[in-house]
Amino acid sequence: MTERTGTRVLEEVTSDGTLEHIHGLLADLLRDCSVDDMDALQFELALAEIGANIIEHARDGSTVRLRLEVEVTADRIEARYRDDGHPARVDLDTVSLPDDVAERGRGLAIAVKVLDELSYRRADGHNHWRLVRNRTA
Repeated sequence: MTERTGTRVLEEVTSDGTLEHIHGLLADLLRDCSVDDMDALQFELALAEIGANIIEHARDGSTVRLRLEVEVTADRIEARYRDDGHPARVDLDTVSLPDDVAERGRGLAIAVKVLDELSYRRADGHNHWRLVRNRTA
């Protein structure tokens, strides 16, 4: 019988394998927690987009120390990223999809669209991202 709740944590210095580790962490958690397929798919999309942005931009391509905690509760899926990279220059209230020919710049807009909450703050020399997708029945 699968559980309805659970938590997983990933802590590492970013590398070429970090995005794969993020996907693996979520897959492991979702094997143990019964989550609607659409909720799981859309949350994974947002989790990967934010993770990829951290890996690429938090230190201009250099490594950062990353901590990711993903939690499934009865009513939501939540992730909290923390990294020691440069402050993110982002205003989540103004994020929008770029034009059709743009090759980049869709990640945050996609995350905003598929999540119920996306927040960013800078505190104590770290970037903090919080992603929430409310669970459907």
